[in-house]
Amino acid sequence: MAKSLSTEQQQRLQQRWKTLHAESKLRSEKLKCLRADWAIEVGTAVKFQLEKQIQYEEAKLDDIDQQLNDIEAELQLPSHTKIIPDSISQVNVHQTCEVVSSGEAIEVFLYYSEQDEKLRNDLVEKCLHNMEIQGDINIWDKSKIRPGKTINIEINKRLNSAHIILLLISPTFLGYYHRSEVKEAIERCHAEGTNIIPILLIPVASWKSIKLVNFQLGNLQYLPKNGKFITDSRFWKNKNEAFVKIAEEFAEAVKQISAESH
Repeated sequence: MAKSLSTEQQQRLQQRWKTLHAESKLRSEKLKCLRADWAIEVGTAVKFQLEKQIQYEEAKLDDIDQQLNDIEAELQLPSHTKIIPDSISQVNVHQTCEVVSSGEAIEVFLYYSEQDEKLRNDLVEKCLHNMEIQGDINIWDKSKIRPGKTINIEINKRLNSAHIILLLISPTFLGYYHRSEVKEAIERCHAEGTNIIPILLIPVASWKSIKLVNFQLGNLQYLPKNGKFITDSRFWKNKNEAFVKIAEEFAEAVKQISAESH
């Protein structure tokens, strides 16, 4: 009951409500975009992937709604009473499905092999999503390119504005990267001082000495900093332990980069 909650407990619940409310707004807009994409998509394989993403977002929204209801019940809020969202949740969202940034967020470009999409999704969900919800970062990858847009133009535009480029390292990624249409653009960004951070997904033999034309992977500050790949069970109790480590280290990197850029 609300009377049994201390002031500190009530404040924590209210802050949790605001954070969940902000996440619900972003996921609702994402779901709207996915449904719009599904409606105009003609490719069977792509349509199937969109359906899976839609189901995932619907399940997430249901879970968030339940959590919001539980918090409201615990606080014993009357049905007409609303917690006023703070600046975290007062994000204006265009109908074009692009979240308006305050200008303070760090732009993060995510580059990966499509065969590593499940690990990419886990990385975003467990390491990056909370930071995006809080407005610390904006995450972008090629899956966000809208129908009718020119892929190379959109990718190069995002690369040019990126503060951080995350390379999700795996054997398939390295083969894909060398055939990639944006390889030279990423290497140009490196030469211009953009922060490029390899994320170690799946073990690659002698990976530190692998040269990506004008730089070696081992010369970059990779994550996790201990150099152990996420999927290497010899070094982690489970993948979640690895993701927690990466989340902590990436948050520190973002804090440092943000301080340097302002």
